[in-house]
Amino acid sequence: MTFLSLVLLLCLWFHKVTAEASWCYESQEECPSSCHGPKKWKDHYNQCGMLQQSPINIVTKKTKYDAQLKPFEFIGYNVPQFFKITNDGHSVKVVDLSADIKIKNGGLSSTYTASQFHFHWGNEDIAGSEHTIDGEQFPMELHIVHKITTKSDGGETDGLAVLGFMYEVSTENNNKYNSIIDALTNIPVKDNTANISSLMLQDLIPDKKLDLYYRYKGSLTTPDCNETVTWTLFNETIKLSKTQLRAFYTKLNFSTNTAMVENFRPVQKLGNRTVYTSEAGAVLSQNKTFLITLIVSYLVIAS
Repeated sequence: MTFLSLVLLLCLWFHKVTAEASWCYESQEECPSSCHGPKKWKDHYNQCGMLQQSPINIVTKKTKYDAQLKPFEFIGYNVPQFFKITNDGHSVKVVDLSADIKIKNGGLSSTYTASQFHFHWGNEDIAGSEHTIDGEQFPMELHIVHKITTKSDGGETDGLAVLGFMYEVSTENNNKYNSIIDALTNIPVKDNTANISSLMLQDLIPDKKLDLYYRYKGSLTTPDCNETVTWTLFNETIKLSKTQLRAFYTKLNFSTNTAMVENFRPVQKLGNRTVYTSEAGAVLSQNKTFLITLIVSYLVIAS
């Protein structure tokens, strides 16, 4: 028996004893049937194959201005909190946030309460944000998940509002992230937890230019991929040094022997959905740039 045949048999055996294999990312698929990677999600989780999936690529010149997308009001984001950070086997997650942390306005019809936040990243050579903007994938992405439950016609309608922030490499450390970075050393494998005290959620997001953002209807980016999410992606990035970003993909593991890298879902088709923007100036600026490009091209041809 050749080595390749032995590997295939082991994979088939593993698939047999784990018939209900859990979902995973492409970087974890060590053999064909060891787990359900993103390309297989739709075969095992029905909603993952539907038409309003996330993440997406945002083409800024095709966004539509919506005057209802006013600035957000962040409630409780500036209050120091006690956080428990966990390696959940797929990402780094902070759950059970204070019920006093909320968002309102921002084109949302109601107030939403924060429930958890987590991160998606790549590795040394691959950027790892889930959403892309004009085809650009960023080093990492933060998702702050907010929930709402409202009564409607005697029943309950559940909805999520997720705020997404992209990261950018900086030449200097972002000291506001020190407690998060330090905690990663203590949660190398699944189910490890660590405590973070006196951290404000406000410190983890940009402190300015939050008026420009993109809005669309989509889904969770992990199974079951429920299409219950109102997505907000901010244009302003969060700055972290290369050393700080590296901590996420060098200190954490999916399992004892598998580094936690590239934990992002590839972009999905936009379909017939519209992506809206909060600033008319952003759309005008994009159109102006396009017009200038056309004029320059014409002058070059004419000369």
